[in-house]
Amino acid sequence: MFSYKCNQKEETPITLLYEDPFTIKYGYARASETVQMNEHGQDYLAFRGDVKSISFVVCDGVSLSFFGDVAAEFLAGKLVDWLVSLSNGELQKKEDLLLKLTGYLNGLVEEGSEKIANYRLPNSLPPLLKDVLEEKRKNGSETMFVCGRVDIENHITNKANIFLAWAGDIRIRFWKNDEEIKPQITKEFNTNERWSTKQGLISKGLKGFSAADTDDWINRIAVYSDGFASIDSLPAIPGKERLQRLMRKSHEMPTSDDLSFIDISW
Repeated sequence: MFSYKCNQKEETPITLLYEDPFTIKYGYARASETVQMNEHGQDYLAFRGDVKSISFVVCDGVSLSFFGDVAAEFLAGKLVDWLVSLSNGELQKKEDLLLKLTGYLNGLVEEGSEKIANYRLPNSLPPLLKDVLEEKRKNGSETMFVCGRVDIENHITNKANIFLAWAGDIRIRFWKNDEEIKPQITKEFNTNERWSTKQGLISKGLKGFSAADTDDWINRIAVYSDGFASIDSLPAIPGKERLQRLMRKSHEMPTSDDLSFIDISW
């Protein structure tokens, strides 16, 4: 068993983890302004796996909501637990699973709302800022997300069953060996779609992907938030050292954003 949960108040440099049959690269960094102010990052990254399966979540908290980092951390933990609980048979029924996940997400509203209601604002905040935040509290905390699970079906060929679900514009990329695969899902990302502690799933419907949606034999997935948009144009995910340089470069930009990244190959 292996696992990772980010700390929203510190950076995780690009890390290489090999857990047969999975090779995982991951990293987490707050925006430069967030680091300077010693605040929590709005992103959240978590994964958990074993010799035959890995479940992962990337959340991008909505900064205009009430402390988007709270929704991001809360939802990531819930989604990892939910993914791990699924049977392999359930994983192969994408449409049924999307309906089940939609119900689960909407069912988290009561617990999420209670968490926001009990969230204490720092006493040091100026009164005007407190008033603004209390107004935001009424609408809850929100986050975009991608969650997924990869199950190895054949340990000789490493053929895998894949399930992904998402709301928002977090990047998802696929490869078959060195060739990037671009399914139609690239047209289905919407920044207005997210999960809310007050309303549950905010979208026209949860989006999803399974291995059965393509004829290609996918053996690599990369998921990352828009803080790492600088790698969008790269045809392949670089090695650890170059990724770290690119992450540092993204962090140093005046317009830098929180960054969470995971690359899984098998």
